[in-house]
Amino acid sequence: MPRMDHNPSSRVSFGCPEDVLDEFDAICDDEGVSRSERLRALVKQDVARHSDDDRDGMTLPAEDHLADAYLTLLDAAEPINDAGLRVSREQAMNRLYSNDTPKSAVMDSIIRPLKKRGFVNVDPGMNRVWITVRPPE
Repeated sequence: MPRMDHNPSSRVSFGCPEDVLDEFDAICDDEGVSRSERLRALVKQDVARHSDDDRDGMTLPAEDHLADAYLTLLDAAEPINDAGLRVSREQAMNRLYSNDTPKSAVMDSIIRPLKKRGFVNVDPGMNRVWITVRPPE
């Protein structure tokens, strides 16, 4: 399990049926993220989806699956020399594939539609392809 390198100011605790938690842990293992990382991402996605654009100023894609994908990429992206945020194509594909969207379909069904709507850009580099993620507005 990845190490926890997040230092939240608040902690949340709740009960969950063991069978559901076992399935959730399996999903986290498949995605290569810790339970905490996945729960933080889900909370961010839910808050962003339910907040008013005026309150945050954060614009999301209209389609739920693309909004979730954008927030996942935003969470995974790292700053690059004050020039925005980026994540490698391989890392993006690893974070975004699912039973509904196999890894081989991530570029066509998620990344390209996000690019078309201006949420990401695909930048080929010397040794790898980068996905540049537009910061929230």
